[in-house]
Amino acid sequence: MKPITFLISALAALPLSVSADCPGHQMEAAQKKAAEQKKDLLIVISGSTWSEGSKKLDQEVLKNEAFKKEIEKDFVNVIFDYPNRREDAHTDLLEIQQKYRFREMPSLILADQGGRPYAYTGSKNFKPEELIKHLAGLHKVGNECKRLFDEGSKAKGMERAKLYIKALKSLETLPEGMIREFYSPELTLIAQADPKGESGYVNEIEKAEALRKERERYNLFLRNREFDKVIKEAKAEGAKLKGEDAQRLKIYEIQALAGKHEYDQAMKEVEAMKKMAPESDYAKNTGQYSSYLSSAKVRHERMTEAAKNPKVKKPSKPIVSKPVAIVTDINELKKEAKAADVAAANAIAKEEELKKANAGTTKKIADLEAELKKLRENDKKAAEALKIAAAEREKLARKAKAMKEVVENHEAMEKRKRDIAELEKKAAALQKQAEDLRKKAAGIKTGK
Repeated sequence: MKPITFLISALAALPLSVSADCPGHQMEAAQKKAAEQKKDLLIVISGSTWSEGSKKLDQEVLKNEAFKKEIEKDFVNVIFDYPNRREDAHTDLLEIQQKYRFREMPSLILADQGGRPYAYTGSKNFKPEELIKHLAGLHKVGNECKRLFDEGSKAKGMERAKLYIKALKSLETLPEGMIREFYSPELTLIAQADPKGESGYVNEIEKAEALRKERERYNLFLRNREFDKVIKEAKAEGAKLKGEDAQRLKIYEIQALAGKHEYDQAMKEVEAMKKMAPESDYAKNTGQYSSYLSSAKVRHERMTEAAKNPKVKKPSKPIVSKPVAIVTDINELKKEAKAADVAAANAIAKEEELKKANAGTTKKIADLEAELKKLRENDKKAAEALKIAAAEREKLARKAKAMKEVVENHEAMEKRKRDIAELEKKAAALQKQAEDLRKKAAGIKTGK
């Protein structure tokens, strides 16, 4: 488990762009073409007007004829070009970013015909022939995943669960949470095939999703500077946990204390956190945490002192062995103060923008969870209906078998009756012949 950093930072505004064609329509057309040609999708996320990596990918790879010819064998290519300013974005591009959660620029996303991703990669300064080979390897991962799903659909019980789990674990380049978001039908089938949870896979995915939601919730509180709320909830939730789980909640508490500038208390909590699980990654990084808090405390004290006496600015560099101290000109201090005000205003605006974006994300997550809950309920009802139908089928099969046996018995009895009648008829004929023979014999004896 990776330790959570103390730095409370706003998410950088993702670069987005306005396309000549509606991005949503571009995606739909690419998916339709992929379905018709039985190919996968290669989704390219680029920022060719501002990102050096995107420019290099566009000029040296995407426009390379050998690359285009080779890629067309397995993929339908669709490119979304993002500008440097979020406010210039087409709303479809915002939805694409929300859907695929890419972080690199440029990013390459491999997906099936329906747009369901199975591999992510960056350009990594590949040459055309190197990227072709790299994408071919990722394409094999997608094909193997499909093969395992197909094989799993024909299997039953734990064998099905194992095949589906093997398929999902092969998708190791997908960002956190994408398995649960895009492959929930398979997770449902795994849960049905492994009702006792022996594999532990679904629980593992659910726990990862719960941790992601927890992280988003606390980060939202921290961005909104609701430090007391963070401390209260982290204490309450952490009290129910042990070991690294308790340490994870303690980290949020320490972040909130740092946000309130209560650095001494934060350092005490670092030591308390270390004792919860001395061998964990969190414990191993306590030195780094304490160092950060000490530095932050010194910076805060200097800023507080400067605010009390703005005419005097402390040297920003360590004192050296020189006879003359360097004093910053007051005019330069005024310029820096003005720049700081502008930066603060920009930060506030950015924070408001991120709040709105996060609210939209939270709503979408809630809607998706409600939809998933409904699907699970429908699936449960369908399973119950299937069980009833199977019982009725067995009942009717038993009835049909019984009726068939009755018919067969009746036919057998009728045949026996016919056979007996025939035998009786033959017996009567034989008896008559015997009687005739007896009369002839009697006549012979009497000489008649």
